[in-house]
Amino acid sequence: MPLFIYENLVEENIKTIQNYTKRNLMAVVKSDAYGLSNNKMIPLLKRCGVDYFVFEKYQEYEKYQSLLKDVKVLILESCSLKTITHAPNNLSFSINSFYDAIIIKRINKVVKVHLRIDTGMNRYGIRRLAEFKQILYLLQRNRKIMIEGIYTHFATDCFESKYYEKQLKLFKKYLEFHNFAIVHANATKSLNKELIGNYVRVGIALYGYHQPFLPLKKTLSLTLKPTNIFKTTKKSKIGYQNITVKKDTMIGVIPIGYNDVDLSQIKYFKYQKQKYDFIGKSCMNHTHFIADDKINYLSWLSILPTNDIINSSDEYKINWYHILTSLKNLPKNYLRRSNYDLPKVFKYNGQKSLRTKFRTRSN
Repeated sequence: MPLFIYENLVEENIKTIQNYTKRNLMAVVKSDAYGLSNNKMIPLLKRCGVDYFVFEKYQEYEKYQSLLKDVKVLILESCSLKTITHAPNNLSFSINSFYDAIIIKRINKVVKVHLRIDTGMNRYGIRRLAEFKQILYLLQRNRKIMIEGIYTHFATDCFESKYYEKQLKLFKKYLEFHNFAIVHANATKSLNKELIGNYVRVGIALYGYHQPFLPLKKTLSLTLKPTNIFKTTKKSKIGYQNITVKKDTMIGVIPIGYNDVDLSQIKYFKYQKQKYDFIGKSCMNHTHFIADDKINYLSWLSILPTNDIINSSDEYKINWYHILTSLKNLPKNYLRRSNYDLPKVFKYNGQKSLRTKFRTRSN
């Protein structure tokens, strides 16, 4: 069940984002780098020059603390005074409300904070200018609190503009009251719009998803062989949903289900540039599809293809956040190849005998 993650394509995406935005990059690596493993992604991003990382939860940051000693880190969630007091000096913390400001105002160590503004997501953040001014006043009374940054999370996708412009206009009002060293507001889905600030905060776009306006490369490829192929007769019922076929049909089964990856939004896969539709819902470990005579037990099927096999319009309709995070339990292969989906992973050692040894191709 080869799940390939192409490291060189991640590197290309970073350069594309930086060249397009002309901004510094903050890499969002929450949820274990969207299921792709922070143990692999953090060193890769650091080699690409990324020096600012973003986590949602402090507890998740702690798991990878040893990889982040020489870079800056922002924690998005509200943290307790005890956590902030004992945290390393390279961390910055979010002020999400007036309550957060009250908690931190008496801290007795140098700490950096970023103020989160709720411009329309209606989830977390400071919601009114009056509250914002009170928070600034509280924080500025303690000289050990460094007000380093300000940010928001725009509640629009890359195709919407009217509501985005309203949120942007509101965010600009907050910038008038303090000289912030770091301003970050544009994330994956707003990279193609008017940019504000000196940083962009990017997560899933690093891997090529949810930003069709930038020439990003999809960095994942899941390929596997069918475990069963058979011909059904008319009116045969398939799977737990008892889906009835209207004619004699070739049916295939692949050895993954919802325990392995969320395929609920993937309607088809590709084999030799041809589409093959899935049938019904995945079982725990299996999924049915409509096959034909071209597919056999040795066929490598591209379930999550790369190299733009799925076009950008189809790609954006799929919630890749769900799919990537559902991959966390699959074995992963990190490669530096990008010219085709299935890398050549086996090589004959040259011995003239019945015994043939194989080795895995290295990076």
